[in-house]
Amino acid sequence: MLATFLQPWALAALVVWCFGVLSAAQLTIRLIMAYSVRQTLFAALMLSVAVLAVAALFDLVAGPQTSPVTRLEAAPLLMLIMACIGFAEARWVLRIRRLRGQLIAALMVGLLDPHLFTLSSF
Repeated sequence: MLATFLQPWALAALVVWCFGVLSAAQLTIRLIMAYSVRQTLFAALMLSVAVLAVAALFDLVAGPQTSPVTRLEAAPLLMLIMACIGFAEARWVLRIRRLRGQLIAALMVGLLDPHLFTLSSF
């Protein structure tokens, strides 16, 4: 899974995807005037690093050549891990104050998990 994300085009797409997900979360939760491109870009870079770390951990546990069925079975766990990371980013990086907003951001990050794209990499 990690090898898929480490290709240059995939790495760029990952950062753009994370930026889009976090932008959508912020614009859903906050007023448009509170949106910060710089802060969102920093959070997207941190989220991209977290995605790479989770992919490396998955490869370490399951092996680099796993079947699509194994990846599909692991998807809910990966989504839960990414949702927890999304909650932490919403709280401490994006500084979303209300718990409801933090939970919404976590849900969006978890449901729009980029690890799901690797299911079609075979």
